[in-house]
Amino acid sequence: MSTQASVSQHGQGSSERDMFVAAMGHVAAPVAVITTDGPAGRFGITVSSVTSASADPPMMMACINRRSPAFAAIIENGGFVINMLSHGHVGVAENFAGRAGMFPAFDFACAAWKPGQAGGWLLDGALAAFECSLERAVDVGTHGVIIGNVGHTCLQPALTLLHFRRGFHRPEPVLHNS
Repeated sequence: MSTQASVSQHGQGSSERDMFVAAMGHVAAPVAVITTDGPAGRFGITVSSVTSASADPPMMMACINRRSPAFAAIIENGGFVINMLSHGHVGVAENFAGRAGMFPAFDFACAAWKPGQAGGWLLDGALAAFECSLERAVDVGTHGVIIGNVGHTCLQPALTLLHFRRGFHRPEPVLHNS
């Protein structure tokens, strides 16, 4: 039985949108916290839709719901940092996804940070951090795609944090037959 038939048969998928959301939940994605700071304030938000846009020149892009105050702040501040989370940053991911834990939601006190050069905050222990100046933002459906010129990159040895089937996971190596 196909997944589509299975989901529809159980009444969980009644529209193409529902099927799309369910399918995307089965696609593993890296987790990042995007931060910004400047005249519009200090904000951070957890995202799982982030990727490189170009290597020459270095550029990154990410999708953020336009209803988020972080999106408007990134536009006004003109700079941001994409912090790619390591597998030890589940609490940080939860916090900046709006779920309170030991700290109130969206509270930077949940981790150690240092100020970046482009108007954002670098997470201590992040797998990678990309300091970006905003090149442009494009409205796409409910989200805005932010595209930034990377001015500085940091890299640390760590395992990435993945979002898969509505939960956080770390990658597991696949053994190859020689």
